[in-house]
Amino acid sequence: MGIDVCNVGTACARYYLWGKNASTSARLSLMRLHCDTNARTSDTITSLLKKFSSVRKPTAASGLLGDLSVERQNEIAGALDRDGFYVFEQRLPPELCDAIEQFAKKTPAALEGKGTRPEDLEVFDPSNPKSKTYRLDEHAIAEHPAIQHLMADRSILAVAERYVGFTPFLSMLNLWWSANFGREPGDAAAQAFHFDYDPPPKWLLFFVYLTDVGPDNGPHVFVRGSHKAGLKASKELLQRGYVRISDDDIATAFGADNVIEIQGKRGTIMAVDTRGFHKGKVLSDGHRLMAQLTFSHPAFSGAHGPVDPIMSRVEPDLATAVHDAPKVFSRYMPAK
Repeated sequence: MGIDVCNVGTACARYYLWGKNASTSARLSLMRLHCDTNARTSDTITSLLKKFSSVRKPTAASGLLGDLSVERQNEIAGALDRDGFYVFEQRLPPELCDAIEQFAKKTPAALEGKGTRPEDLEVFDPSNPKSKTYRLDEHAIAEHPAIQHLMADRSILAVAERYVGFTPFLSMLNLWWSANFGREPGDAAAQAFHFDYDPPPKWLLFFVYLTDVGPDNGPHVFVRGSHKAGLKASKELLQRGYVRISDDDIATAFGADNVIEIQGKRGTIMAVDTRGFHKGKVLSDGHRLMAQLTFSHPAFSGAHGPVDPIMSRVEPDLATAVHDAPKVFSRYMPAK
């Protein structure tokens, strides 16, 4: 696929200068340029954005990740820059895991290959799964008090700010079940290696395991160091475009020792730069519930469609966080 220079210019101007959405073809042209330059253009755009974007002064932050001094935040950001992922020592408290899991157990979710109309949704039944994934509606996720507590957490935002390099947007929320359903990797379930380009040029995802995740329960698998631009190992793989990549090709390019399965107890929190190659391992037993928060600059919400503002009660800690950093939460909060 060739690169449409006009589309690239339009996308850059709309996303990065005017804060607008752009066409699908423009976004695809940006991604094609990312692939053809072995990710170097994304780094270049990031460097330019830093000259024009705001960033808050680093301060110590306490929260679900512990008490993080600025020095500790920088250490974590450095580890992320080196490896592309970081697993935190602190786990989400059991009471929050319980609240989110109970919400997910009773809330109808979207199955792969079906619609999102109310009549298409089903509650996840682990004894009789009908799909590899069951995804909850983003608006419903955002309204849940336990999720709002995650959204408001100062330590999570502090790590995101240090790594992204400027004040980010909270641009996406996800909560989904993964089921033991079929033996082959599912494309919609992201169970084959791939990279993300959403939202460019710089982003960081936080994943939370809400069930125990061992080798058979679908651990997140990340290729250590593969998020960096200009790697010899990445060049040929990226030139294929946005496609799924086999385990063998990944192991040949990066070495099997760099393919990391991230297992963890319930409540495990990890930060991941999904520009690197990654996948969810196919489940051979049990099920997995995982939450995701995406921080990025810019918000780039057009890739997933708009999210209506949260109109019901906002938890006090989230209201405080919005007051302190309104830009971060602007995708989910009603305009003043």
